[in-house]
Amino acid sequence: MNWLAGKNKEKLKDKILFLFCLMNSAGCSLAKMSKTNNLAGVIIMNKFKSLAIISVLSVLATAAFVAWGFALHPRELWAAEQSAAALEGPEAAQVAGSLSELKERLWKASGLKETYDILEFFNRLPGPDAAAAQVLLDYLKEAPRTDVWKITDALVNLMTDDQVAQLARESGAYPEANFTSYLAPVLAARAGNAAVLADAILNLQKTPASGYYRKLVETAWQKVFADPGEAARWLDEVYSRLTDPLARENLVSAVNDTACELAGDKRAAAVSWLWQAQEQEKNTAARFQQLLNLYLLGEARALGQIKELYGGLASAEEKVDIVREAANAARWRLTGAARDAVVNWLWQAAEKDPLPFSRQQCLAALVNLGEKGALERLVSDIDENGLSVLEEGGRALSPALDWQLLQEAGEKYPQSYLARGIKAYEEVRGEPYFEMERRKQQGNWDVYFYGDEQYDPEREIPGWEKFLAEFPGHPGADDAAYRLARCYEIEGRWTDALNTLRKALSLPDGDIRYHAAGRLVYVLDVRMTYDQLKELSQAREQSKKLDPSLKPLVDYSLAVKELRRDNYRQTAGMLEEFLKQYQDFGENQGALPFNQLNYQLKYDFRSSVKKQQAAVEELAALEVQWKKSGNPADLYRLAAAIFHDQTLYYNHLWSGWRQSYNWQGYINATGRGRAPVEMASFAREMINYNHCLPYFQQVYRDPSSSPELKARALYSAGLCYTGLDEWGVDAYLAFTPSEIREKIISIYQQFIREYPGSSMADDALLALGAYTGDAGYLQKIVEDYPQGDMLEKAKNLMEEMKSPYYTNRPDSLYGWPLPFKALSLDDASVPGEVSAWAAGNRAQPFTGVKTAGGWSYLLVTAGEKPTAGYSVEIISISDDGRGRLKVNYRIAAPQPGIAAAQVLTYPYALARIPATAAAVEFAEIKN
Repeated sequence: MNWLAGKNKEKLKDKILFLFCLMNSAGCSLAKMSKTNNLAGVIIMNKFKSLAIISVLSVLATAAFVAWGFALHPRELWAAEQSAAALEGPEAAQVAGSLSELKERLWKASGLKETYDILEFFNRLPGPDAAAAQVLLDYLKEAPRTDVWKITDALVNLMTDDQVAQLARESGAYPEANFTSYLAPVLAARAGNAAVLADAILNLQKTPASGYYRKLVETAWQKVFADPGEAARWLDEVYSRLTDPLARENLVSAVNDTACELAGDKRAAAVSWLWQAQEQEKNTAARFQQLLNLYLLGEARALGQIKELYGGLASAEEKVDIVREAANAARWRLTGAARDAVVNWLWQAAEKDPLPFSRQQCLAALVNLGEKGALERLVSDIDENGLSVLEEGGRALSPALDWQLLQEAGEKYPQSYLARGIKAYEEVRGEPYFEMERRKQQGNWDVYFYGDEQYDPEREIPGWEKFLAEFPGHPGADDAAYRLARCYEIEGRWTDALNTLRKALSLPDGDIRYHAAGRLVYVLDVRMTYDQLKELSQAREQSKKLDPSLKPLVDYSLAVKELRRDNYRQTAGMLEEFLKQYQDFGENQGALPFNQLNYQLKYDFRSSVKKQQAAVEELAALEVQWKKSGNPADLYRLAAAIFHDQTLYYNHLWSGWRQSYNWQGYINATGRGRAPVEMASFAREMINYNHCLPYFQQVYRDPSSSPELKARALYSAGLCYTGLDEWGVDAYLAFTPSEIREKIISIYQQFIREYPGSSMADDALLALGAYTGDAGYLQKIVEDYPQGDMLEKAKNLMEEMKSPYYTNRPDSLYGWPLPFKALSLDDASVPGEVSAWAAGNRAQPFTGVKTAGGWSYLLVTAGEKPTAGYSVEIISISDDGRGRLKVNYRIAAPQPGIAAAQVLTYPYALARIPATAAAVEFAEIKN
């Protein structure tokens, strides 16, 4: 694959670096629940003339990355590279023309291939060429660009020294994404004198691109300054002018990395400057890192400074950070006397530190370094104090003990607190304590189970309650509390479940904290019904038992549930009361569950709720106006306001982590059919398009609606289904993908029939072309709407369809995996008619579908078997995008040589998905 050859590999590396920089600066706080914010760049409800769906499905595969500037698919890149590589001779002459013509073509380029062809020509121009470079600079200045990576090489070649100097001074004139992606590398490559280097570093501090500091510092030390003293003075000036603390840290780190490659007087000068810089550093963690780096550079006296810094710290958390970093250096980077000195200091710290938390961390570090006697000392300390828990800043922290250390301690010291707790844990759970052992025993290394099926509340509740009473300081205490909370949850003991999940956040050893934080919000937001939350919030006896810190979470979640019932006025009042009653909620670190996870990024909960409350007030006013006037145009305005707010129904207790928690399988462990039933209702309630769709449909059906309003309402209903199609896997819990697409197509076909003269007719045709892969709809735009604003887009899409890589034809759709719920016939949620249908088909091998009560039930039976040990499993359900579902299943027989009970059995598998009329194909997967 040529696209990874040579410079392109470096560009891909820079591209990935840029993605992670952006994610870091944005905090990955993805409060929006859809997988992409826009519909391939298209939905603007208040601009009816320009409504369109621009190449919707050509973007679907990369929609999640478009916002980060990382949308290019490898095969697209490969095709573009091949096209550019072939740009020789006569073809080059066709592209060339005058510079003004090239500029016009670049601005009008609509496809990846065309853009790459033009940029390749710029790459072939001899440099420097100020005029050509200015064309590219203006192109980057006008708007954020994605996937124009060739532009960097061209600018490095074409820009004059004066242009580079101006760029270093005026980086703010460019969109940040463009500067970070394309221009920062230019500065790193071309900055060639002290002034330009300084300006570049100062401007880079305003962007996520400070990773280029090392290149700039390296240039200064190795190419610009012959005198090491001049280089140090230059650094002093630059350092003093930096205003961002993180930028200062990055500059120091860049000097440290450069010093590793210097020798003689230059190295000595760089090291001397690093000593001065650490004296100016106010941040303890940053200063320690600088001292550790100096020690790694061979500066032995830095260890004395580290000891002094450690001894003066009052925060055990800061102490532990130092211990961990020092131990990692000793384990991986230091040798000989330098390593021995660090090990000796860790022993001294373990002897003298009065705090169990940092003392235990020192001992754990020494165990990992292979120090004799460290494990015995650690086990003894835990026998006396339990595994220490430190509560700072609203968070609970425990020393990090890896599983091999715990396993070794349990085996060597069977009477210790650790060993006895491990044994007690295994007795309650009925499985090995260590996850690696559990997976080995199960023979399953790649699937996590989070469904209710893995819990036995009747047996586990008393067992875990006893365990927590006897071993509250054990590393397994938080795991035990989590499992106990899940059992309470299954039993409907909501107060106990929430209290115990809150408790799990503060118990050792803390490795369950992410699970517990997410489950706490999940129970409030998804699992509990409106009535259950209301009872918990308002019933005096229940409220008394609830941990006081949970009351705000319950009250806010109830308000969100009220909003999802479309009771706008009541919700507005509830949110207003919440903000008034809990004025300090969200300010301290520990109030929000996810804020206890030690992430540096914080979520502005209060501002988010204020914004939500204002939006609900607006909806309440629009609803009042509609009910007062009875005018369908007022109802349309209400629907449009809902349509435009994807976060309207979002519970901000998630703090932007709901998608992350979901994607990691904690909610939808869909690979093994563990999509919980409550997620279907949740998806319908949370997705804004599902709320406004009935309003648009009502406006369309209203006899008093004007023809223009009817047209807008019908078109908007299509956009709602498009929003569901773009939403992601959550929507598939409640809506079948191919049926959504069929709705889109049928609505826009209806629109064309009823409103061919509408200003949105060409938009509807464009959507039909995109969703059907039929170029005939696009040709109709060319023929019937030559003056419309969709003409160029239609032509471009027709051109894309000619490519062998175009993937939106019905015969080339990949389809989607569907979440499903695996059921038992003993499950109380299975309707009687379904149970009877399944029971009647178990005697013979059978596959079939039955729809009842808003669900479709998929049944696979193996028929009558002479012994136990047979099983049927539905492995996956997928939607091919063309109105057909495929169910893959496996039938397993007893293992040879293993005795099986001689009894007639009727193995089966039953699964549930949202009701569908799609054709279903069953396929047995043979081992």
